[in-house]
Amino acid sequence: MPQQPPPQEYQVYDPERQEIRVVVIHPPKRRYWLHALLFLATVFTTLCIGARMQYSFDHNLGLFAPDLDYWPWEWVWQDWSRLKLGIGFSACLLGILTAHELGHYIVCVRRKVFATLPFFIPAPTLIGTLGAFIRIKSPIRSRADLFDIGIAGPIAGFVVAVPVLIFALLASKPLTGEAAQAAAATLAHSENGGSILLGFPLIFKLVQWVMAATGSHAAAAQLPVAGLYIHPTAMAAWVGMFATSLNLLPGGQLDGGHIIFAVNPRLHRPISLLSIVVLLPLSWFCWAGWLLWAVVLRFTGSRHPDVPLFPPLDAKRRVLALFALLMLALTFIPAPFTGEEHSLRGALAKWRADRQTIQQPQPSK
Repeated sequence: MPQQPPPQEYQVYDPERQEIRVVVIHPPKRRYWLHALLFLATVFTTLCIGARMQYSFDHNLGLFAPDLDYWPWEWVWQDWSRLKLGIGFSACLLGILTAHELGHYIVCVRRKVFATLPFFIPAPTLIGTLGAFIRIKSPIRSRADLFDIGIAGPIAGFVVAVPVLIFALLASKPLTGEAAQAAAATLAHSENGGSILLGFPLIFKLVQWVMAATGSHAAAAQLPVAGLYIHPTAMAAWVGMFATSLNLLPGGQLDGGHIIFAVNPRLHRPISLLSIVVLLPLSWFCWAGWLLWAVVLRFTGSRHPDVPLFPPLDAKRRVLALFALLMLALTFIPAPFTGEEHSLRGALAKWRADRQTIQQPQPSK
């Protein structure tokens, strides 16, 4: 069992009294069994989902076909050997999530900031998990440390997600034959609000452009994303990119908020409010989920861990902040799930139409 690190003394800046206090923080108790249990449970749930995705891909059924069992626990229970089909998806997805969280954790260790190991969250979702997180248990000594901790996770996850994306696009195939029919059925069902179609970030198109420019003969280099039957590992890359963009939203207690505060503490609150202003119309026209993230930024936008204002951030880190902005631009998806019914406006219109249908008098027989 690793030895517990000794207590640390921290100089904490009190903005109300405008003074620096010295506090002693004891390291958190390591609950290795809990981290291991959650990780293994997440491995299982992502293996199940990945196995079903791979089976659908191999048999041209469509990853999100209207008649597909999105939660294939019974399907796996019938034949445990099917789990091996999900190894690719599970390894890629957990590799991206683990890289992101370890990016934060390793920098915390190097800067003598107490933090927990990653907590993975198994869940019966379309990807088998709700992600992962770490908890910081001690103050952060400087704006430079805050910046490095905040940006390390998105960079680490992005660095792993890019090669996963390249492999996934190379493994994808054209939408032809049965695959095209399945896609058409999924599209028709989606228009009725019964299925799921994904929107894709700019990084997907950029990788395709590079593949075409280098003379690749892969289907992804010849066809747009809409013309591809994407490999299940592309879903892992999609989730990794989407998670990166969510974490880089500039405001609140998100990684992007930490970066903004480290660059300029005075800009943290107004940029958080500006982000909310942008997310509200996006929730109305593109995806209703942006409303939840606007609420998150609203309740965390005015608070931030007390970090000494001096010394300011150096020039190299300010340049690196521009790279964080570039990552956000490449991974952000205004409409992660396409279709009018996924926006607040579309959901409201559908609710009104359903209500009018119910209220209409039934013809007498």
